[in-house]
Amino acid sequence: MADLPFKAVAVDVDGTFENDNKEYDHEMFGEILYRLHKHGAHFIIASGRPAGRLGDDFGDFIDSVDFVADNGAVLVRDGKIIRTTCFSKKCILNLIDYFRLRYPGAVKTLLVSGVNHSYFLKSTPPAFKRSHHYFYPNSIEIDDFSQIPSDDQYTKITVDYPSKVRHELEYGFNSRSMEKIHVTTSGWNYMDIIRQGVNKATGLKEFLAYLDVPRNELIAFGDGENDIEMLKLAGFSYAMENGQDSVKKIAKFIAPSNNDNGVFKVLNHYLNEANK
Repeated sequence: MADLPFKAVAVDVDGTFENDNKEYDHEMFGEILYRLHKHGAHFIIASGRPAGRLGDDFGDFIDSVDFVADNGAVLVRDGKIIRTTCFSKKCILNLIDYFRLRYPGAVKTLLVSGVNHSYFLKSTPPAFKRSHHYFYPNSIEIDDFSQIPSDDQYTKITVDYPSKVRHELEYGFNSRSMEKIHVTTSGWNYMDIIRQGVNKATGLKEFLAYLDVPRNELIAFGDGENDIEMLKLAGFSYAMENGQDSVKKIAKFIAPSNNDNGVFKVLNHYLNEANK
């Protein structure tokens, strides 16, 4: 049995690992994990989703995968959070005030992601409430964001608002704040706001160091702009066929679409080649 050319796999979830119905083949994934582990390869889920949602998504495999959650702000190994990169409550409230001043329409869809719970307004429109409760199963509805508790750890703000303002938002807020933000998008209107210097690649670097795997032995799959740093890090980078053009330009290879089991097809190709 020949060696695989990589020792770690990193995959985005939405638009990459899961199909458009937010589903994946659990049996097929279990078989691929088994074959990867026989080769000594590690599997890392790198997503904008929070750790709680990923725990539900991959509960059957919780002992076999690690998480880079909240776009790199939360790292989970063996089912336990090992690192968080957080905002202060003061910074969160200042950022929400900035939204009210510059982008008031955004506040009605805004969600504050914490380690213990996530928080959004009771006045949030029903469609966004359903989305928030799905992606953030530990979410709580509140009357006003001033009610977020002081003892939670705040890793991210998510907001549904035209992402074309993300650079303007980042520059404008950072020019007046000691705590700096980074604004990224996964390809839809949703913007994720995390601490400056945090992204999926920073989380993966920590895992690679722990696993003693060089970056040129990492294979990564993604479809959106929040995957770009991760794909640049990896020795083997795959953009999904359904991915954004900006992502396809920086990836070394193109994988079949998320609706065509693209990640599984690529991994099975490498596994079959190694077993020849």
